[in-house]
Amino acid sequence: MYIRSASAAVAVLALVGATSLAKARAIAIAAPPNATAQAMEAEVIVTGKIVEVEKDIVEATPFKGAPKEQKQSFKIAVLKIEDAIIGGTGLTQIRIGFPADAAPAAPAGGADAPPAGPALRRPFPGRGPVALTAGQEGCFFLTPHHEGDFYVMAGFGGPLNKKEEGYAKKLEEVKGVAKTIEDPVTALKAKTLEARYKAALVVMSRYQRIPAGNAPDKQPTREPIPAEENKLIVQILIDLPWAEKAGGRPRTGSDPQPPTRSQLWY
Repeated sequence: MYIRSASAAVAVLALVGATSLAKARAIAIAAPPNATAQAMEAEVIVTGKIVEVEKDIVEATPFKGAPKEQKQSFKIAVLKIEDAIIGGTGLTQIRIGFPADAAPAAPAGGADAPPAGPALRRPFPGRGPVALTAGQEGCFFLTPHHEGDFYVMAGFGGPLNKKEEGYAKKLEEVKGVAKTIEDPVTALKAKTLEARYKAALVVMSRYQRIPAGNAPDKQPTREPIPAEENKLIVQILIDLPWAEKAGGRPRTGSDPQPPTRSQLWY
């Protein structure tokens, strides 16, 4: 039986009937940019503008099964939806919770941007929650909170800021990820090997994700995946070289990373 997993090793070993844990955390090797990584984690991806931050604080547990005394304080931002990329169809607004003690992200820059200080220091991409503020615009990567009547940011990071340089290009990359998630078979059948490689990375990373609110001590479950997807991923791995050389010599860290089997294997 084929198993839902992002591990490329599973895809290869599936030829001999091997299985692996589903929804294991993604390995950092060949990690995509933060925005695309968050897109792989999110159940809802929308663009829009924060119109207000509610005054009342909401208390909710950090993960499913957590003791009530471990409840966390959340502030709630109301997002007016401009475009629903994945999920959110038919909605005009959505409520997003963030830790009440989270610091706002640093401004995107510009002449009117205040200097960055301790309260405005941007967290490492994908490594910490950020506060949302009224007027903030961009692309939001969301997943339902397991208990509260709101969503939280997926991928432990903030939204893609519309004012940041390169926003349009990053948004197109996010939409490409969304397209692959919605129709993985078509993406895995792309004309070029490089496009198929990127699709396989998205599909397998998607299967690796651990749902938000998942109890830390809960064991991953095993699920069958569609046979056609599995066979396509295996074929992509077969088509790729294990490693690539640049100019007849071993590749160094300064060389661009080409699609290789080793990048998907891990």
